[in-house]
Amino acid sequence: MAGRLQGRTAIVTGAGSGIGRATAVAYAAEGANVVLAELVPERAERIAADIAVAGGVAVAEPVDVTDADAVERLVVATVARFGAVDVLVHSAANVPLVNDHDARLTELDPEVWFKIIDLFLNGTFHVCRFAGRQMIAQGGGSIVLVATTDALVGVAGLDAYTAAKGGVVALTRSFAAGMAPDGVRVNAICPSFVSTEPQKEWLEDPASQETIDRLHLLPIATPEQIAPLALYLASDESAVMTGTVLPVDSGYTAFKANLDVMGAMRVGQDQSS
Repeated sequence: MAGRLQGRTAIVTGAGSGIGRATAVAYAAEGANVVLAELVPERAERIAADIAVAGGVAVAEPVDVTDADAVERLVVATVARFGAVDVLVHSAANVPLVNDHDARLTELDPEVWFKIIDLFLNGTFHVCRFAGRQMIAQGGGSIVLVATTDALVGVAGLDAYTAAKGGVVALTRSFAAGMAPDGVRVNAICPSFVSTEPQKEWLEDPASQETIDRLHLLPIATPEQIAPLALYLASDESAVMTGTVLPVDSGYTAFKANLDVMGAMRVGQDQSS
């Protein structure tokens, strides 16, 4: 039986770890040619090798999503190799930049603000611009943006990140409306905490368990539990979905928790240092 993405080509940014890695592996298992777009080439090369061992098709492509020229080269290289860009998943992130340096606007270092906006919002602009142009030229495609529940609810101490990802959420709707006549769908996934590699040190600290329990109704997701939604949004099964913003958050946005999230995380870091 053919896979759900058989013969299609997907670019996945941030594919060297976390949600990007899990999504790339899931796509390859369903027959896609996967381009692992990653800032750290060694990470993507390891994932590509694993996919090849499992019988899938994947290539590693180094890219900095804040560099428009690099993103354009990524799309050109993908088309030259595989003939199309049928799916774009944009999940590139820098977790330490956000966790360790974001803050309330009144205390926020302007350099941090611009770095976060550049990565999470301007990076989205670059990848959507070039992949979107290719999808228009070929007559269709699916774009899956990874946003965050922090763009849907207020979170103290994450002002730059929520501004950037809030822009991504708004862009999902407007870009979907603009691209629909050309057969291109645009949707966003909004995870809460996910047990990605950069988060593991904090998540595995016993002192953090109370924080996690106060924020979620269910256990937090693994990247592999997010990937099926990204697979669904890339496949024909979601053919009538565009402009949607979908929380996948273990109940994070379903109830209130009286907690300074970033303060709690940093207390744990101080104790472990």
